[in-house]
Amino acid sequence: MEIVISGGRVTSLKSEITNLQARAARSIANYLPRPELLRDAVIQHNKGEGTTSIRFDTKAGPIRFLIPDSPDMEYQFINDTDDGPVILGSFRGFALSSRSVAFRISEFLRMRELK
Repeated sequence: MEIVISGGRVTSLKSEITNLQARAARSIANYLPRPELLRDAVIQHNKGEGTTSIRFDTKAGPIRFLIPDSPDMEYQFINDTDDGPVILGSFRGFALSSRSVAFRISEFLRMRELK
């Protein structure tokens, strides 16, 4: 499922977003190795922040996996808490395959017993 956040409003996707981040998020989500991750993954496009992420509902609350938009940025795991976003971890790997990134997501959530 994909959602768009614009102007503080959440709506379902009506037309496909085709930027590089959106394509990368879809590709990564398709390779998530565990059924519970694939089933619960939501691709979130935040037009206000100009970000695309894959969101998972976990034991620690919603966690977003932020997709970088340039090679000098990192992939980030962000926990959306009541006090604001908290970065749980990050890694470089803009050139990694979608399958490798999906595996890293799965291992990150599994090793921290979040999902």
